[in-house]
Amino acid sequence: MKIYGNDAILSLIRTMAAQDRIPHAALIFGEKGMGRRTIARYFAMAALCKSGNAPCGTCKSCRKVMQDIHPDVIWAEHSGKKNGFSVETVRTICKDAIVAPNDGERKVYLFADCDGMDSRAQNTLLKLTEEPPPHVLLLFTAEHRNALLPTMLSRVVPLAVRPCSPEECRMALTEAHECSPADAERAVQACGGNIGNAVEWLEDTDKQELTRQVAALTEAVAKRSSYEVLRILAGFEKDRQTAAVLLRLLDRQLRDALVMQYRPDPPRMGCDQRSAQLLSGQLSLSRFRKLHTAVQEAADALQASVSVKLTLAALGGALSV
Repeated sequence: MKIYGNDAILSLIRTMAAQDRIPHAALIFGEKGMGRRTIARYFAMAALCKSGNAPCGTCKSCRKVMQDIHPDVIWAEHSGKKNGFSVETVRTICKDAIVAPNDGERKVYLFADCDGMDSRAQNTLLKLTEEPPPHVLLLFTAEHRNALLPTMLSRVVPLAVRPCSPEECRMALTEAHECSPADAERAVQACGGNIGNAVEWLEDTDKQELTRQVAALTEAVAKRSSYEVLRILAGFEKDRQTAAVLLRLLDRQLRDALVMQYRPDPPRMGCDQRSAQLLSGQLSLSRFRKLHTAVQEAADALQASVSVKLTLAALGGALSV
């Protein structure tokens, strides 16, 4: 299994395995598309590997984990409107955790995408997380660290995933996903070091168009072009969900523009470097605060079901200042 980037986490997992200090629970958190599940599977391999250099990737146990057929690796099933985990599912896992492993020294339970796990399910799982049997390893993945309650979070090892470098992302796209160098470069320019987002971007023309609109909006903000700002925002008046994504991407552009003033080549979060650089040359700290506040207030308004048209019109005025 080749994993691009996140060398620090992978090294830590190998060290814990080599020293026989695998924790009983860990939370792997970070933005969607940056390999949370892949790292969780790597962690499971390290915990179950039968060689002296875990995870070797070649022993029978490692191969089973990679193929998702290891009997001691259990992926918890999602349920409900928020795609969380039902109390019934958690109770079933708690009962199963008492049973000894089938094929290895540990049983690994993976709760992927825990941002939708409600407090009832977490409280049901709390005792197992506090006092698990010695053969149990609980792995959680989430976009945000605070997806877990403080009582749960205090009992797990948090591991933050990071974006790959642009070069690592290009390698992943060309080697693992068989993209052309030209397509890989386009995707890296739009998505930075998020491999998952880059793959989705290349396959989704709507996402490509959205990043073009974000770049145009960033440029219009930099030039204080009220007409262009309002024209671009008007195109999203009928789609609340897409408008919310637009605002999230714009806020990342603002962040990049500010950071560029202090670092020549900072890690990127936005989708267009050129327009962020243009805005950076026009951005004072006070203006950044005003723009960031305006975008956040608009995002909150959309979430609160305020009229999309009125929200974007008010935002347009604030962005043109």
